[in-house]
Amino acid sequence: MSCPQIITGDQFLTRTLAHIDCQAELIGSYGYAALGQPGSVAASMVMGLLTLFIAMFGIRMLFGPPPGARDVVYDVLKIGIVLTLAFSWPAFRTVIYDVTLKGPAEIASVIQTSSQSGASGDLVDRLQSADNRIVRLIETGTGRQTGQFINPNEPSNTFAGTALQDDNAFGTARLLFLSSIIGTLALLRIGAGLLLALAPIVAGLYFFKQSRGIFAGWLKGLVLTIAGSIGATIVLSVQLAIIEPWLADALRVRAFGYAAPSTPIELFAIMLAFAAVHFAMIWFLAKVVFHRGWLTIPDFPAWNRTETNPQPMVLAPAGASQPQIVRAEQVSNTIERSIRREATSSSERLITNSNTSTNETRETVVVERGPERLGTSYRRPNPRTSRAAQRRDTT
Repeated sequence: MSCPQIITGDQFLTRTLAHIDCQAELIGSYGYAALGQPGSVAASMVMGLLTLFIAMFGIRMLFGPPPGARDVVYDVLKIGIVLTLAFSWPAFRTVIYDVTLKGPAEIASVIQTSSQSGASGDLVDRLQSADNRIVRLIETGTGRQTGQFINPNEPSNTFAGTALQDDNAFGTARLLFLSSIIGTLALLRIGAGLLLALAPIVAGLYFFKQSRGIFAGWLKGLVLTIAGSIGATIVLSVQLAIIEPWLADALRVRAFGYAAPSTPIELFAIMLAFAAVHFAMIWFLAKVVFHRGWLTIPDFPAWNRTETNPQPMVLAPAGASQPQIVRAEQVSNTIERSIRREATSSSERLITNSNTSTNETRETVVVERGPERLGTSYRRPNPRTSRAAQRRDTT
């Protein structure tokens, strides 16, 4: 299969974009076929990784904890996904190849049709028509020296208003227009073709956790090329919606013999702005595609909290009206109450009353005990003392 040759002239942009698409399809399809055929380096590597994966699974069955039913099903699905990506061209073409290379144009056309962002027709033909009008405007010139001014009182009719001359502004604007389109689409399309060609090699890396990040990066790269192609197409449609009526008006003014001295800088400003937008759009989509994790809001401190040591609480189940205390807190509270009740029932409290006389009386108040607890009927209430200690205390 040979791609169309690029020639100079009226069809330069059309043939260049067609050649880029052709090269992307060739790299993706023939590169995949070359790497996925039996006996190739990629096929040998994938089979080696598959053998190692099965061997490690068998060792785990023999010496490690047996895997669950879910793990077995997941490993079998993993083997099927890898073999499909590496060696099944019909399935790979339907699921990934066509979606990557042909899906963006269909999605962008649906968006353009629903939003009515521009005129109908093929995008490449509209781009080529815009480039031809720019060339025609450059050939016609601004008419600053020979044409008649529409409003002679405006300063822009006689002064350029910028350091760029008319020819330099026109030439640089067309250069930015062509380079931004060719560079953006070439980056996305050729990058997609290269990633598609490397699918047989990258598929085997999905087996192991240590190399699964490379497979995830490859998949995110494909998503970036799809999203970038859609974004570039939308940006081009908006750019055409701006410059098509502008070019038509500029050429009509020059056809009537009037001068248009402000057209060079206006065209240069439009092309420079959209050249920056093209690459900024790719960077923006890359930030979205390669973002890791989910955005979380940090917990803010409770400024109005009055308790110094709040009790740990858990959410009550569905249907409960009050929050419940955790089980550990309940057990500790029960033990504390039991110890306090036992100490109170086995101790005596002395209360001393002082009278106006010199005699002091000591009144003993015995706290009323509760019922005997199981196993405490033969406990010694007072500490054990010897006879010598008693005689000493009496003396």
